Amino acid sequence: MSELRITDIKTYIVPMFPAEEGKFNKNKPFLFVKLETNKGIYGWGEAYTLPNRERSIQMHIEELKTQLIDYDPSRIKNFQHWAYNHFGEKRVGIDLYCAISGIEMAMWDIMGKYFNTPVYNLLGGLVRDKIRVYANISSGFKTLDDEIYRARDMVDQGFTAIKIYPFLYGLDEDGIVERVAKVREALGYDVDLLVDVWRTENPRLALNVAKRIEQYRIYWYEEPIAPDNYDVAAEIRSKTSLPIVAGECICGKRGFNDVIRKNAAEILNANVGVAGGILELKEIAAMAEANYVKVCPHNCSSPTVSTNATIHAVATIPNFYILETFPSYREMGAKLSSNMLPIENGYIRVPDTPGLGIEMNEDFTMRAPTPTRRCPPSKPGVST
Repeated sequence: MSELRITDIKTYIVPMFPAEEGKFNKNKPFLFVKLETNKGIYGWGEAYTLPNRERSIQMHIEELKTQLIDYDPSRIKNFQHWAYNHFGEKRVGIDLYCAISGIEMAMWDIMGKYFNTPVYNLLGGLVRDKIRVYANISSGFKTLDDEIYRARDMVDQGFTAIKIYPFLYGLDEDGIVERVAKVREALGYDVDLLVDVWRTENPRLALNVAKRIEQYRIYWYEEPIAPDNYDVAAEIRSKTSLPIVAGECICGKRGFNDVIRKNAAEILNANVGVAGGILELKEIAAMAEANYVKVCPHNCSSPTVSTNATIHAVATIPNFYILETFPSYREMGAKLSSNMLPIENGYIRVPDTPGLGIEMNEDFTMRAPTPTRRCPPSKPGVST
């Protein structure tokens, strides 16, 4: 591959349109990465972003670019090893990992196009040709009836699994349990119901709720606490029959190694745009498979590049079960890409086109206005 070289790396920050009432976007921008080569082949990647952090991730990409001009994009594993051990000096935080992930995806896109084959063929070939997805309907509903209406709408659209956030409404333990019960009653038991705790600071509350909602056949119980104490997470897991999920905040296989060793989760929801890219996600999944742990990636990114990258990865992962999608992002996705993958009856078919199989509307991304600064959910202050 010595004749193929990176000649430029471009980044595009695209702000999300304002959310309609009852729809979720967190004022979250998307950050796309385009790698160009001396052979005219280009690749698209996407770095996961957090609100108000997209520019710091973009700056990491710009610094990595200075080292990657004239680099051979086929040397993906070498790039990952260098970025962690040398560029990051083994002190790699989430913003740098997101930058690495975006560049790494684009390298895979280039290589698939170079060999005129889908990326999954470069990863070992298909284990499955369609991917089951669930609808994240998020939080922020004014009433429970609004949330139930949204959930039923997703079922009407063909989704067979729905995720909710009952802890984010300021309710006490009884209120949280009642909210879960009412959603389950409204949806019936033919739909899988996923509960996202979203990292409470009260492990006892998380455990008590988990025990009380076991009767409602919950598909999984996501991130009961932050990933800063795997011993506590393991204790919660040992005291409930609900499958515990962890991983969306974790970078790289070393972080996931700790989760697995502590037996802290039955399911890992690594994000391809956070964990280090497609190859890193594959290696995390291999570690998990050897320890009887499932992989169900987090996917709070665009329904274009990042989703396609995840689709190619999980199509080759035996211990994959289900993938996150945000239906409220898809209107924006249709503007970003001319061939966003359709969702049919709760599944996405794996594309058979070269590379990641995504065509981006670069004119649209270039015209997108610079995101305005946004206030965080709460400003620093005195706790009461």
